[in-house]
Parts: sequence; structure tokens; C-alpha cells
Amino acid sequence: MLDLAEMVEALGFDAIWINEEHFQGSIIEVEGRRCHSPIALAAAILARTRRLRVGFSVLLLALHHPIRLAEEIATLDVLSNGRVDFGVSRGGNGRYLEVYGVPADKVNDLFRDNLALIVKAWSDEKIAIGENAFSVEPKPVQRPHPPIFMGTYTDETAAWAAREGHALICHGITSMANQRRLMKAYVEAGGDPAGAPFGRFVYVSETDESAREELWPTIEKLTARLRGFGLFNRKGVVAEADLEPENFYRDMVIVGSPQTCARAMLALHDELGITYLNALSAFFGFLPLPLLEKSLTLLARDARPLVEAGLQSRSGAKATTSLASSAASLSMGAP
Repeated sequence: MLDLAEMVEALGFDAIWINEEHFQGSIIEVEGRRCHSPIALAAAILARTRRLRVGFSVLLLALHHPIRLAEEIATLDVLSNGRVDFGVSRGGNGRYLEVYGVPADKVNDLFRDNLALIVKAWSDEKIAIGENAFSVEPKPVQRPHPPIFMGTYTDETAAWAAREGHALICHGITSMANQRRLMKAYVEAGGDPAGAPFGRFVYVSETDESAREELWPTIEKLTARLRGFGLFNRKGVVAEADLEPENFYRDMVIVGSPQTCARAMLALHDELGITYLNALSAFFGFLPLPLLEKSLTLLARDARPLVEAGLQSRSGAKATTSLASSAASLSMGAP
């Protein structure tokens, strides 16, 4: 993963995003994502790169002590000279809450209270805790604090993020119908769609035909795993029909030649105002590494210039698009 972070920086990607996951993968599973400490991994990636931003997509606030998390994120921000994006969500996974000893009925309050305390800890004022006041150190380089990105599957939280001045981060496992719903709620509450990392599974090959041939075994493995997880039982994410391989390939993935993928990306811009694509390129770790490296190269070298040319023709001015690689589903070093 560290080698690939250097690779995507050299290719001109703007950021890499890291998920917080627990209890996935084992010594008997040879494919799929692996768990890691996202903060420790972020430190290693930031140390190996000079320009690449590192974001969290997302840290589960209910599982973290807010003061400790404020210290660690600020430390990353100082060490990297301001290259950290702070993505967060409630963290309502029942298995996680049980293991971490967090009551499920406290998650919503913990989320908002912890986030408010973290933001306050990053300010210059002292924080009253008990009978004393403390200055939480260090202070982040980015002022007033690192950008905050909100992960959610509910319209209410998407709208709340916009009102609070936070960006929405849309995860690529969500169906397009639900992505549209969340973006609508976010934009109607005043959010800027251009600043929202928009996640989609992405695979780029030389032609549409070679893309399908190369990617199809990964699609079959990934959809079988997601169906096994019962992902379609989570409200606001995907329907069971979305996880049928043909439907998944058609509706959940930007796939094909650089020209085909560029047209799909520009269609997202035309419909939703998207300019920040967060490419889930490893397909939760199921895509073989050589294919991943090829896809990332073609995405950056051939597809991105086509997208930027399309944006420029639409605006009449020089345009750029942010491009990130999601490390949410890394296996064997694959983002």
C-alpha cells in the first residue's frame, strides 16, 4: 500500500482515502480487504509522500476518545504540513459497538458531542474539563482545522453536514439512486457538490471489451461477498438486485476504455455537479494487483485529461477535477 501511495502521487492523484474497518479478513482468506489502524497507516503514507493528501473515509467517532483523536489528527496535520482530510461518521455497526462497549442508543449523541469537542480542541481556546481548563496540543496546521467530511446514508445527516459547513463524502458502495438522494438533500441545505468526494468503483482498460474481460472475475467474487454480508439489509445503501453481477457491472461501476470512463465521469458532473471523483479502484481488495496498477495508470494518464478537457469546454475556462484513490478496500498493497 505504501508503494502504491507513492505511485498514485507520481501519477497526479490528489488524495488517498483510508477506511476504518474491524474484524474483516483472516489468515485463511486470501482475497479481500484487510483491517489496519487507519491513523498509523496514514502516518506512514504521509511520511512516504510529499504532495498527496490523506483522508479518512471514515473514522467512526463513537469508537474514539475525542481528545485523543484531536491530538492524533492534529499531529498528523503538523507532520504532513496540512495534508489531512478528517472524514467521520457515527459508526453504528452493531458488532463494533458491542466490542468497544458503546451503547447503541448513545451513538447519535456521542457522534455530535465528540465532533464538537474535537473542533473546539483544535481552536486556540482552552477547554474546561472538570474543574480545570486545558489546551489540547498540538494545534493543526490547517486553520481553523482540517477539512471535515461527513459520511452518512441519511438525508437528515447530509443536510446537517451542509448547514454545519462540512463536506459530504459519498461512498461508492451506495447505489446511484441513494447517491442522488443524499446529494439532493446536501445541496438543498446549501452544500457545494463540487467539494464532495463522490465514490464510484472504477476500472479503466484499453477498450470496453478488455475492461469487461479483465474485471468480470472480480465482479463475481465481490458481489458474492457483498451478498454474503447481507449488505442489502442496510437501509439507504443498496438493494439486493444491485448486487447481481450484471446489474452491479452496469450500474455500480465506471468501467471501460478511457473515453468511455471519461464520458461517465462527465455525466456525473452534468447531472450532480461532481468534480471530485473518489475512485474505488481495488474493488475491496479483490482486483489483482497488476490490473489495479494498469487501471490507475490509465485513469490518471488517459481518462483524466479527457475529463478536464470536457469540463473546460463546458465552462469556457481552464478546469481541473480532483481525483482520489480510495484505500478503503486494500489488500496486498492495493488501494
